[in-house]
Amino acid sequence: MQKDISDCPGISSVRAICPRRGGGRVVTMGFPGLDMDARGDAWLNPERMDATLNEATNAGARLLLVHASSTELPAGALALLRRNARARGLRVIGLPIEDYSVPGEPFLRAWRRLRPLFDAIFDDGGAVGMSCHHGAGRSGVTAAMHLIDAGDPPAEAVTMLRNQFPETVENDTQFQWLERYAEAVGGRFG
Repeated sequence: MQKDISDCPGISSVRAICPRRGGGRVVTMGFPGLDMDARGDAWLNPERMDATLNEATNAGARLLLVHASSTELPAGALALLRRNARARGLRVIGLPIEDYSVPGEPFLRAWRRLRPLFDAIFDDGGAVGMSCHHGAGRSGVTAAMHLIDAGDPPAEAVTMLRNQFPETVENDTQFQWLERYAEAVGGRFG
């Protein structure tokens, strides 16, 4: 008998689901299925993976950006995530960012190349998911980038995300980087 995830409150690692100005949503999450045992060793919990992916796809997620590198995750985690995501029609793209850090130039080049895909998803009312290890820092930064790209000032973008998950954008370096990012994309706020 399959366990009903609704009987397990808190099992999903989705942290925030925020509407995006102009349409669509951003979804932040810890790595789907990532759990810790009593010794603090990471392992993949299949129920947690299912609950997280189900909540994200129910929110309209069609794309999941993974910011954790394979060295941060249990062996085979990315392959298992891709299989489970594909079964739900969810595309997974790895865009690693160093933990507690900010996107670098290679990331930003990839971000610009992916912009038409982001726009198509948002224009259709869908969602883009962001995942790192815990779903706070790197996921929060890239979710805020999507909100900033849509016209939200950095402080408003971060506040909207923190209203659902207070750990979002976990240090001053990340917040200051978002302010510089907003200036670089044109400061379309008002």
